[in-house]
Amino acid sequence: MSELIAYVTGADRGLGLALTEALLNRGFRVFAGEYGLDASGLDTLAETYGERLHRISLDVSCDRSVLRAADKLRENCQQLDLLINNAAILGDFTGGISDPLDFALMQEVYNVNSLGPLRVAQSVFGHLKRGNLKKLVNISSEAGSMEQSRRTNRKMRYGYCMSKAALNVQTVILANHASEHGIESYLFDPGWMRSFMHGTQNLKATQSTDETAEKILATVLDRPHPGYLYMTRDGQRYDW
Repeated sequence: MSELIAYVTGADRGLGLALTEALLNRGFRVFAGEYGLDASGLDTLAETYGERLHRISLDVSCDRSVLRAADKLRENCQQLDLLINNAAILGDFTGGISDPLDFALMQEVYNVNSLGPLRVAQSVFGHLKRGNLKKLVNISSEAGSMEQSRRTNRKMRYGYCMSKAALNVQTVILANHASEHGIESYLFDPGWMRSFMHGTQNLKATQSTDETAEKILATVLDRPHPGYLYMTRDGQRYDW
């Protein structure tokens, strides 16, 4: 088998950075989409892994940025084995239905979390069809589950929750088509991680991003596909 190639969005820090490092450790050549929030993590990986790490400027909310990133990927490889759509934003608004609602901010969250993965998947779908592994991974959340979401009071986060629910439906639709080309699709709730979704690292969370990245990749790369899309980081079925 030829060299395996992965593309990870939102690779600046948090889970995206952890996934990038874990893939490099597994011998992948990785195209890391970075928004420019914090270059230090990828700088360190570049020192260790050299030319196997390709850093790409990427704003998944922008059509032009996504297409430029795809062009750079195509200039450097002929196929793509694994796409991980990880980039997402939380949005600061947490008001309830009785509060003023910031619809402009919610649209921004939707544009990143829902349309962003679709933009990226479309931009490299031809390369993914030519890959050896042919795997597509979308990182979702419990917030997008109808069964598991228990948001109340001022933690409702309408924009974030709805954006992840839209991502879930998108993954189902895309998987129906992708399967015709032998592409396996995965949709993960990664759990409560010590990530940077709030801008600073959430030290109260119970899971490290490194551990979560390893478990997601073990599910995707080391086991047969379970036959369902929505799952925990350990590959267990998650309620829609």
